[in-house]
Amino acid sequence: MEIDIVALEEQRKELKKKLHEAKETRERLNKITNELRRKKKELIEEINKYRKEGMLHRERRDEINRNVARAKKRRSELNEEYEKVKKKVEELKKKYFPDGPPLEVLKRKRDALEFKQMTQQLSKQEEEELIEQLAKINKEIKEREKILESNEELREYVKKEEDLKAKSDKEHRKVRELAEKAQKEHMEMIECFKKVNQLRKELKKIEREYIMNRLNADKAHRDFVAYIKKIREIEEQIKQIRQKEKMMEKEKEKDILMKKADEIYQRFKKGEKLSTEDLLLLQKAGLL
Repeated sequence: MEIDIVALEEQRKELKKKLHEAKETRERLNKITNELRRKKKELIEEINKYRKEGMLHRERRDEINRNVARAKKRRSELNEEYEKVKKKVEELKKKYFPDGPPLEVLKRKRDALEFKQMTQQLSKQEEEELIEQLAKINKEIKEREKILESNEELREYVKKEEDLKAKSDKEHRKVRELAEKAQKEHMEMIECFKKVNQLRKELKKIEREYIMNRLNADKAHRDFVAYIKKIREIEEQIKQIRQKEKMMEKEKEKDILMKKADEIYQRFKKGEKLSTEDLLLLQKAGLL
């Protein structure tokens, strides 16, 4: 019987060791799981942040693109109107300036000659010829401008042509600026969504680790509970064995007592003198 108790206590010792290991494993895994849960929360917050930011860039891009479309339409309308007015101006110029090149051509030619005069080393004869050319061209320009100023119809259409050209150029610059802004918003949107995809991949990895750690922590907890149950079962077995041993010891003591009491009783029946101790033992055994 003693051997059984020793074996059971050895088992209990081993189980307590495993219980401690399971507890440590469970606490370690729970700590990791809590850290992974924190990381998950942070990643989800970051994903939501970049997704909202990306959607905001998309909304801005789409709004800018709508403005681009409106500006292009306006530019197209202005260009169409400009071409009509330009054609009318050309018709009027042909009417009032039937001979010679257009005023714009004369001005470009004058500018080219002035640039040549300022930037090139000319001989005296070349300088005189260039000055003569410039004087002739400037005279012709003044004559044409004088006619232009005196002709209300032509002046009106030329002014209208210049205004439409300026407005068209302005709309063109607006289209270009808006397109650049739309492209910038588009690139920032792409960067945000790219970041979202990267974070989602990281989140999936964290979630896999989280699940595995959670499962292992749960297993460690189940092992911990199972070891406690086994230890209690063994302790109950040890208790029962000890109680049984105690009962057997009492039975043994009782047998010895009864045997000894019987011997004293037999002496008593023979008329032998008994001591106080003998009488007490007989009384204890229930023979008196």
